[in-house]
Amino acid sequence: MADAMLGRLARWLRILGYDTAYEKIIPDEVLIERVLGENRWLLTRDGYLAQRKVLRGRHTLIASDHIDDQLRQLHDQLSLHLDLAEHGQFRCADCNAALHPISAEEASALVPPFVARHYHEFLQCDSCGRVYWPGTHWEALTGRLALIKKGERGTDR
Repeated sequence: MADAMLGRLARWLRILGYDTAYEKIIPDEVLIERVLGENRWLLTRDGYLAQRKVLRGRHTLIASDHIDDQLRQLHDQLSLHLDLAEHGQFRCADCNAALHPISAEEASALVPPFVARHYHEFLQCDSCGRVYWPGTHWEALTGRLALIKKGERGTDR
């Protein structure tokens, strides 16, 4: 579970296939209840929240404001894989639901015509219906993740 200060990190973790809960506005007590009730690990930038006894051994205090540094910290401290869907499951970057494959025919009505003509693999969110495909951004993400794993910082997008 990412706290309210880590929305961008939550999106990246979802893209990587990690089940990552996130809400923009959530009181600390509700956040703690969700972490404990759903047996989640808390990612936070809030040093005060990280000091709460009930969260001992159940959180990581994120040191940097920069996404590359945040991902590297999780890679180093929690052994998170920084490979796209290393564990075979893709998640919606917006709502965290699982994605499932759909046919090119199904996708053609849901994506721009150019995309429908040039891509043949599509995933759709079980919850919000958003459609994903491995476009040119896929190579950019892969390259950036490779730089992060090497200890370098990519362009901050």
